[in-house]
Amino acid sequence: MARRKTRRAPRRRKSFSISNALFSVGYASIITEGAFKTSAPQFLLGDVVSGYSSGGGISLKELIARPELLEVAASNVMSNLPTMVVQSFALGITEKVFKQVMRTPFRRIQSGLIKPLLGSGVRL
Repeated sequence: MARRKTRRAPRRRKSFSISNALFSVGYASIITEGAFKTSAPQFLLGDVVSGYSSGGGISLKELIARPELLEVAASNVMSNLPTMVVQSFALGITEKVFKQVMRTPFRRIQSGLIKPLLGSGVRL
């Protein structure tokens, strides 16, 4: 009798990548600037972020208090969509080139500093 196919568990990385986190912040910044006309920290935290001033952008707190601002965000996305697509595409290419160029220095930093100090659960 033939063996049944078993479903394999999805493979997940067991480490946190600092460079992936930084590029994710870049993508979040592109989205929040295009849709809400504010930076990602300003969107999440509102006016409590030091060094940032409210430049007419929409924060998460304002969005929860006034749901009609979703229409403003939708119109911002439609007007800024080409720019957001180009920025996302450029950031993706930059990410690939950056990781390729920095492969050897990252390997040296990982083995010499990150792994001894933070363990194998964190990587560049």
